[in-house]
Amino acid sequence: MIYIGISFFQAISWVLQVLVLQWFFDKLSAFSMNEINFSQILLTLSGLALIYILYHVMDGLGNCYEEIFGLSVAKHLNQLTFKRIGKLKAAEFEDTKRLEFINKSINGSAKMIWVASTLLDIIFYYTSYFVFMSWYLFTLKPILAVSIVAVFVPCILTQLVRVSAFKNLEDESAPLRREYEYYEKCLTNKDSLKETRLLGVTSFFSQLYYSSLERLNSLVFRVELKKSLINFTLSIGTVIGYGVILYMLFTSVMNREITIGAFAAVLASIANLYRFMNKLISERIAWATENIGSTENFLDFISEPISNQSVLPRPQHSDIKLKDVRFKYPMTDRWAVQGINLTITDKQTLAIVGENGSGKTTLCRVIMGLYHPSEGEVTYGDVRADRVSHDNMSVVFQNYCRYAMSLSENIRISQIDEQVVYGKVESACKDAGIHLGHELFLKEGIHTKLGREFGGVDLSGGQWQRIAIARGLYRTSEFIVLDEPTAAIDPLEETRLYNDFAKICENKTAIIVSHRLGSVKLADRIIVMKAGRIVQDGTHEQLMAQEGEYRTMYSAQEKWYS
Repeated sequence: MIYIGISFFQAISWVLQVLVLQWFFDKLSAFSMNEINFSQILLTLSGLALIYILYHVMDGLGNCYEEIFGLSVAKHLNQLTFKRIGKLKAAEFEDTKRLEFINKSINGSAKMIWVASTLLDIIFYYTSYFVFMSWYLFTLKPILAVSIVAVFVPCILTQLVRVSAFKNLEDESAPLRREYEYYEKCLTNKDSLKETRLLGVTSFFSQLYYSSLERLNSLVFRVELKKSLINFTLSIGTVIGYGVILYMLFTSVMNREITIGAFAAVLASIANLYRFMNKLISERIAWATENIGSTENFLDFISEPISNQSVLPRPQHSDIKLKDVRFKYPMTDRWAVQGINLTITDKQTLAIVGENGSGKTTLCRVIMGLYHPSEGEVTYGDVRADRVSHDNMSVVFQNYCRYAMSLSENIRISQIDEQVVYGKVESACKDAGIHLGHELFLKEGIHTKLGREFGGVDLSGGQWQRIAIARGLYRTSEFIVLDEPTAAIDPLEETRLYNDFAKICENKTAIIVSHRLGSVKLADRIIVMKAGRIVQDGTHEQLMAQEGEYRTMYSAQEKWYS
């Protein structure tokens, strides 16, 4: 409401300038004919000065509050975006078309702020100004007001033609924008920069970057050319309309239909009138129409129907059952897992092993309810996995996050709402193999800032992985999933960690995913995956006693643990 009020009074201040200017010139004309004294001239000058001061005050307030308004709207829109993304299924992020739509909606969110402010300005600033000015000109001579409308309406219609062109541009440019942004990251991102340079492929990625950027620029050029032709036509119409009004003003004052003061006031303000109209149509409305396609993507995204299905707590002492489960990723015909019938009993430690690409991680995510089965079902007791809350579940992923925060915050983020208990943080560090008293890089202990982004210390992959493990161990849970948790840790240290895991997983249901078999023999049960199927199931001793994948893999890796 404040922004609307400022916009409205800004428009009024412009109209008042015209009215007071006419009053001043009429008084000046009367003074030249000795009809009034000089004190009345001073009075009108004072009124004119006050109006100009009012305008500049409102203009300053408008510029200031526009920034505040933009930040406030951006916060609200970001909250809507984050909330909607938080409701997306994990499998949706595996769909290229879905990623493109999300990218377009995020791009639209950034532009929505200024489209909203443009619409408010059109309604409460420009419209108010043009309505008052039309009324003023109509009182002077009706044809003057009609001429403004005659020029204004065709210009608006011209802008409407641009909407579809820029809508199509956004649809076509989204995949190209994602492409060149990706290549840009390959050239500038810290994680990929070293390898890119070492392999000598900087020029290769540069070519890919410029190629995608040129294709995007070609799309933009065609639309911008069309835009320029429209603007040229608009400018011709504006100049013709401007000349017609000047001619009518001249004939009106010569025929004594309007006063000298009115002529001078309108002549002085007519440039502003057409500058406003040109800015409104060629800039504000033009910009809005160019970005309506983007904002529509954002509105479509946040207005997508969201399932109101309630989330239930994981039933206590329940088994996890998979019945005829199959899953395939979007945009592929290959089954990532298939024919899975499995029961994980309560408090059981299950190891899922197999070669890379065998479907271990995918099966694990299906079990956790992150991916909904394409066929079959996963249940916790009598509750489907996708309806079970993750509040009492802890996970250590292979592709863990490296948060540019303190060591303590990196660990506590797994249960950030819980009151800080530093003793619990230190215990999690100990269980994960982080020796606070001996690690030289942890000069400030658990308060050491990590990551170079904000001046912290950088860590090795193995050190970061231990922190990810500590994060998973810190979280209070009855169900813990360890997805390749020791991939960056040497086999001997891995054995020590798995021995600790065995203690930590007592009285919990646990799943350990690994392609390294030296320590999974500690599990109560081991299943072996191959090509998305379970090909073996049993204890370490049972699987070693039979020919098959497990014994072959274990024999190949045994030297690592000898």
